[in-house]
Amino acid sequence: MKIKFTINFLIFALNVFLLFTSCLKQTAYANPVKGVDTDSLISIKSFRKLHTMGMIEAVKNSMVLEAVVVANDEHDNLYKSICIQDSTGGIVLMLEGTSLYQTFPVGALIRVHVQNLFLSDYRRMIQLVASVDTSSGLLVTTGIPVPLFSKFIKIIKDNSAIVPLLVSYKNLSDSLQGRLVKITNVEFSAADTILTFADKKNKVGASRSVKFCTGGTIYLRTSGYADFAGIAVPKNNGDIIGIYSVFNTEKQILLRDTSDILFRGKRCTGAAWLKNLPQ
Repeated sequence: MKIKFTINFLIFALNVFLLFTSCLKQTAYANPVKGVDTDSLISIKSFRKLHTMGMIEAVKNSMVLEAVVVANDEHDNLYKSICIQDSTGGIVLMLEGTSLYQTFPVGALIRVHVQNLFLSDYRRMIQLVASVDTSSGLLVTTGIPVPLFSKFIKIIKDNSAIVPLLVSYKNLSDSLQGRLVKITNVEFSAADTILTFADKKNKVGASRSVKFCTGGTIYLRTSGYADFAGIAVPKNNGDIIGIYSVFNTEKQILLRDTSDILFRGKRCTGAAWLKNLPQ
């Protein structure tokens, strides 16, 4: 009888162990926040290499990112997040707040103390978050809470110069995620020029096809909550500045404001347009 009881207890204990190790629920703010200026400076490029797609990595070491804010929620095309970049790369920083642009304006140089935060990804877009929860079977992440902004983030100065990175279609890759880029000699597909950027009335986001006249397609993604969602898609040709993003295998660019669309030329014609097939 005693042997049978011991075996049953061991089986029960094993099941409990498997139950608790099969799910993850952790928060950065459950641990002490050090956030001192003696943290080791790490480039965003090197920091991103710590992440494996589909995985979650808790940042254990005392490290700091020093980067410039290149996009925020001022026009509601980003939600509870800002995009930051240094000379090596960019990343999305999740923050549990609204009107973030008032605290983190575009051009602000900040230091982010990343110890106890988590690296994750959503549809292959890498993000830096404050908590992860997979207990429901799905990955749920949240950003840094407002009361802890000052613990993790320090503003160094405002109005840093930002020059978008000029890229061609063939150079669009995951290494550009979260960076401010500029694409040239592009236009929206003819079918999309009769539409608006998104469905403002029903608050539904949309992707509009942007064609490179030399060949290739990227999608301009707009939230249904963006204040420019109801504006008509322009018909001309020119340049677009925005944040490079991905949604699974789809290459996307996120607009900060319609002033980042610099269309002054005529649409593509002739052989160049014939090459411009969906990729």
